[in-house]
Amino acid sequence: MLIALVLVLLSTGASTMIYEVVLIREFTVILGSSFYSSAIVLSSVMFGLSIGAYIFGKLSERLDQIKLLFTLELLIALISVFIIPLARKTSEFDWDLSVLFSFIIPLIPATLMGGEIPIAVKIASRWKSVGESTGICYSLDTLGGIAGSLASGFFLIPTLGSLKTVLTAGMLNTIGAVSVISLHGRTYSTIHSNLKIKKLVAVMVVVSVMGLAYFTSQAIDFNTQAEIYEDFYILNITQTKYQTIVVAYHPYLGKCLFLDGSLQISDVGDEPYSEAIVLPALVTLLAHKKPIDVLIIGGGDLGVAEVLTRFPDVRSVTLVELDPKVIELSKEYLKEINKECWKDERLKIVIEDCRMFLKEAIRECKRFDLVVVDLPDPKDDLSATMYSLEFYNTIYEVLKDDGIMVTQATSADYALGYRDYAIIVKTLKASKFEIVRPYRCYVPSFGMWGFVLASKRYDPLIVSRDTINSILKDVEIHTYDADVHFAMFSLPPWLKKAIESAEINTVDKPILQIT
Repeated sequence: MLIALVLVLLSTGASTMIYEVVLIREFTVILGSSFYSSAIVLSSVMFGLSIGAYIFGKLSERLDQIKLLFTLELLIALISVFIIPLARKTSEFDWDLSVLFSFIIPLIPATLMGGEIPIAVKIASRWKSVGESTGICYSLDTLGGIAGSLASGFFLIPTLGSLKTVLTAGMLNTIGAVSVISLHGRTYSTIHSNLKIKKLVAVMVVVSVMGLAYFTSQAIDFNTQAEIYEDFYILNITQTKYQTIVVAYHPYLGKCLFLDGSLQISDVGDEPYSEAIVLPALVTLLAHKKPIDVLIIGGGDLGVAEVLTRFPDVRSVTLVELDPKVIELSKEYLKEINKECWKDERLKIVIEDCRMFLKEAIRECKRFDLVVVDLPDPKDDLSATMYSLEFYNTIYEVLKDDGIMVTQATSADYALGYRDYAIIVKTLKASKFEIVRPYRCYVPSFGMWGFVLASKRYDPLIVSRDTINSILKDVEIHTYDADVHFAMFSLPPWLKKAIESAEINTVDKPILQIT
């Protein structure tokens, strides 16, 4: 009997934390911030557990505790089929409504889960004291929660994806329900066998529904993701331990790459973006020295690498990307963007966390002429550190004495937003770099997009037009020339004012957050 109760509590604790981890991840994509999703889901789950404990604790005084526990386990298992499609449906609403629903959705299973502990304590207290029963039940539930949170974060979500992971949690609740049947049978010898048969039939129905959802999960994933990526035809969805990667086709934008729901690049937007982030810094360097060695941080779509490999005076390109799947899918689907530049012998791709790479480069005295930071927008506390004062000072250390760094710096559009751009510029101005030049370029699908060039010695505004045209004359360039070069660095008064009043983003205080 005790073994059955142990199984119930362990499975309940594990499934609770699996739900929590998965929903935090789903709502991070929808709300655009792990700050918001973590706070909302955690508060919702804690609130649900508390009211569930109160409500079902009172009900357990009047109803058959084992029947009640069985019903809760089976209901939670059934909810696992619907909760991810329901969560993704919230992306169709305004942000304020999405916040509300991201609180309500976890509340439903959490309330049911909250009822299980007091019921389990009541059952266990038939054989143990109330104090000992309470300690045992909470300990087992906590141990299950630890196992569930670790398994979901390190194994289940990276391997199975969100939907199958939640269905796995539902299977754990089903195991709990079966254990309750065993518990009931051992407790009441006079119970008619028809009752056990009815319970087994209920379990089989729920398992069948969950099994159908599991085996059709890819189709469900495509349908629910399609609701997020409205007007896009999804070509591939890949879940890795780092992120959800989606390659989709749009009739106007062409093939597009999304990371955790955020558009990274498109066929139409590639050249305006990739040439803008590379050429002002590259031309400034080539006006003073050649050949040069380049480091790309991020840039897994290979668009930046493609622009660099057009120039014979670029001696080497080292691209550091965290997620190998981004490179793999870019090679397969984004050939119009990268022109198969990975075949160029000068390009070396390193799969590693860029922070670790930079530390190793400093330790081993590796130095580069140009560092291009082409990372996703800062949308949470971790990604914000990649736009921090400390990060930029680290890049300063891996540059040669006359090196240049350039970074994409989010929207610099009057209508679409420019707060974070101003913060990034202000942060670089506070760094070790002697010269910091912010600039902008219009990119289809992004609007007016911001970049920042930071240099140890060479000023991009002190390069002659003849020199720029001479560097570009034998290279195929479509969106950039000497006139464009100087026009990019001309900022409007409202943006200059925003930069002056902006705060500095640091590791200790990551104030960047895009929602």
